[in-house]
Amino acid sequence: MSGIIICKTKTADNPYTFLNTKMSVYTYEELCYYIFNNMVLVGKDDLTDRLTAWLRDEIEMYDLADKVDALNQKNAYIQDVMVEILTFGEFYGTEDIKEFLGECKRIRTLKPYELDKRRADSYMMYKHYIKADAIYDEIIEYKESHDEYDEFLGNIYHNKGVALAGNLQLEEAKACFIRAFSLNKNNESLIEYFCVMAVTVDTATLQREIRKRGMPAGFLDDLMSEIADSKEDVHEMSIYNKVQKAVYNRMHGDIEDYDRRMDSLLSTLKDQFRNQIG
Repeated sequence: MSGIIICKTKTADNPYTFLNTKMSVYTYEELCYYIFNNMVLVGKDDLTDRLTAWLRDEIEMYDLADKVDALNQKNAYIQDVMVEILTFGEFYGTEDIKEFLGECKRIRTLKPYELDKRRADSYMMYKHYIKADAIYDEIIEYKESHDEYDEFLGNIYHNKGVALAGNLQLEEAKACFIRAFSLNKNNESLIEYFCVMAVTVDTATLQREIRKRGMPAGFLDDLMSEIADSKEDVHEMSIYNKVQKAVYNRMHGDIEDYDRRMDSLLSTLKDQFRNQIG
């Protein structure tokens, strides 16, 4: 878990791991934090006997385990089980619970593909690009089969492009960003397109494409400056942002830094791929 969470309950020797994201929690407070912030990624299989056994055996919350078991025996809605967990302790206050209940209500009004988008977007936060990309494909297939070529579909193509770029499928990502821009008319999609181009083509080709797309003078300089000024290689940066940094090094003759970054990138990419298919 990221961030600082003040925990007052027992810390487990063995964590509880959520199936969809492979995220592990060690305390009741971490469990609540994960559920509160990842509602659409919590599956029914996350809240059954495996969880109640952990509550009893690892953090000794017997009463909560009994309550969750009772709800599952009644085939309660998954949101009801989550609310029972969140309200059992004192980690979240009344206003937080109202917010969570309101989100539960909103989710029940979403169209299936809108809920799928939320789920895919949440996977993106955990860098599960393969899972997210598969869901985006399902949404695209549904929308296009119903001739719904709208801004929402454009945003789906944009997010799919981000997922593909995250997995270094850069040619496919470029096509998605251009498709996204044709539907959503959002300059952010066009900017992402050029960001990927900065990785895949030489400067002259990039300049020609910038002129062709009608971008303002100085756009390339601004793009390169943004890449140069971005944070040093840290875990939170996406793979293709790191690639951009490496390409910037290469374009400016810093071959040693380029080689160092690319070696690090390949190692990171392998680790992320193993995590996604695990």
